[in-house]
Amino acid sequence: MGKVIGIAGSARKEGNSATLMRMILKGAFQAGADTKEVYLNGLVFKGCQGCERCTSNGNCILNDDLTPILDELKKAEGWVLASPIYYDSITGQMKTFFDRCRTFTKDPKTQKLKPQLNGKRKGIVIVTYEDTPREDYYHEAEKLANYLGWMGDFGKVKIISEGNLGSKDAAAKKSDLLARAEKLGEDIFS
Repeated sequence: MGKVIGIAGSARKEGNSATLMRMILKGAFQAGADTKEVYLNGLVFKGCQGCERCTSNGNCILNDDLTPILDELKKAEGWVLASPIYYDSITGQMKTFFDRCRTFTKDPKTQKLKPQLNGKRKGIVIVTYEDTPREDYYHEAEKLANYLGWMGDFGKVKIISEGNLGSKDAAAKKSDLLARAEKLGEDIFS
């Protein structure tokens, strides 16, 4: 496996979703992948402007902190997306990131929906929350996994939907959960 990039949608670098993302990346690294962590909250970037120019030239016209990350994601063989659930959905940071990924979904020549990321990829989507396990929160992760399919061939995207976490650092205290995440990263990205 080549490059695996983790995208954290939480404002908390030590929060539950980011902790699980890091453990997956640790497993990927142990399997031989080159890994990178990206914390969206530390970037200054705009949301999609709806200008449609990305659909005519294949690149977003915005030039901000997200631009080089999008360029790296074009080449990455693995994506790990992590977000806590806030107000029954992914964070605003993760939603804004996904809106900017629109450039990966349309053929600039035909204007038809067609994945623009070439080659096979692998993906993992993580959502974490304090509440008891909820199917609707799992579906939030499923939506992200589905969107990845609009961008390229991600095959079967793995989903971690982890509830009952309580405090912002609860995942870091659950050795079984950390071990499962690390093993998943090693297995998927080997």
